[in-house]
Amino acid sequence: MKKALALVLALTMALALLAGCGSTPASSAASASSADSASTAEPAEPLGTVRYGIHQGASATQAGFLLDALELDDAHNFVGEVTVTTGPNVYSALAAGDMDIGYLGNGMGWHYFEDDAKIAILTIDNLTNDDRLLVRNGLDIGENEPLEGLYEKLPGKTLACDLTTTPGTFLKSLVNAMNEDKEDADKIWYEDVEGAYPLKGSADKEIIILNTTNANITAAMQDTAVDCCICFANTRRALEKDTENYLVAATTFTHLSNTITPSTWAVNKDFAEANPELVQAFVDALVDAMDYRADEANWESCVEMAIPFDQLSEEDYDRDAAYWPTKEDLKGYWETDDSIGFTYLEQIRNSHMGSNGLSADTAPQAKDVIMVDFIRNATAD
Repeated sequence: MKKALALVLALTMALALLAGCGSTPASSAASASSADSASTAEPAEPLGTVRYGIHQGASATQAGFLLDALELDDAHNFVGEVTVTTGPNVYSALAAGDMDIGYLGNGMGWHYFEDDAKIAILTIDNLTNDDRLLVRNGLDIGENEPLEGLYEKLPGKTLACDLTTTPGTFLKSLVNAMNEDKEDADKIWYEDVEGAYPLKGSADKEIIILNTTNANITAAMQDTAVDCCICFANTRRALEKDTENYLVAATTFTHLSNTITPSTWAVNKDFAEANPELVQAFVDALVDAMDYRADEANWESCVEMAIPFDQLSEEDYDRDAAYWPTKEDLKGYWETDDSIGFTYLEQIRNSHMGSNGLSADTAPQAKDVIMVDFIRNATAD
């Protein structure tokens, strides 16, 4: 495409010169001179290289993939080196300084609130509705079952999910919602990776947990002793399509809209402090990619670019897995120190308190874990 564009420009200039043979007005001569200078000028030296990480699969919705596919790194004068891996691996590489910027789901969001955190937030990416509670047909749990119904019916059921990533956060938020206004002795609980959450109660209020990776959920559900699961991405899509066997009992948007915990873009703090201009260029490009993704007219193009990269099929992509913010949305999220973006960060913080050794008394506040000037600059126009 770039070569074709260059050819069109060359032909246009040639025709303009032919049309101007004879007496050339001074302004035309100056324009031709400027064009000649521009054509021989050296391209601007890139600001540098950004090593950034994205997650596996569903790349049609991943702003980091679209940044690369649309060559927005070129447009913003930096070199992007993208790595496709898991959220925990993105975090580990960021903390070690082996990656500069990366995409993280809320399962890794607690790391922003650690003592001496190595990473900071650049922006939220989307308002996810991807994690969902799916149950077997034939149980007494219905589609979009009300919270009180889930409170009555989930105890005693075996639930498969990965407690260490976003399904674990979803489960915690769902349990909190079901337990609201309940006495401690009446609260639903389950065994999480650190012990019982909430505090271990009566045996008849326990949800039995099969802690397994998202990729293993489909295999786990082959065992009919597993009643339900919380999963996301292609695993969730495949089970949802199997309407003969499964139904959706709860989603973020149907049950937990006041506890939305968005995915985020993280930056290694040392890298950001040493390379502010380069980080700004990346965030500018990222916002352009998000704005492109948010336009429904571009969805088909996003999928076409993603299919060969992911080795998936068109039906594997789900535009309804989240709300995809526009540039204007992002501007509104961060415009002032009390804009809704900070509410979302507070919800991420709240979703992790009491886990992973985090205490609300000592963990950093939400406003202190984001380098907000980068996203404000990127959305200022």
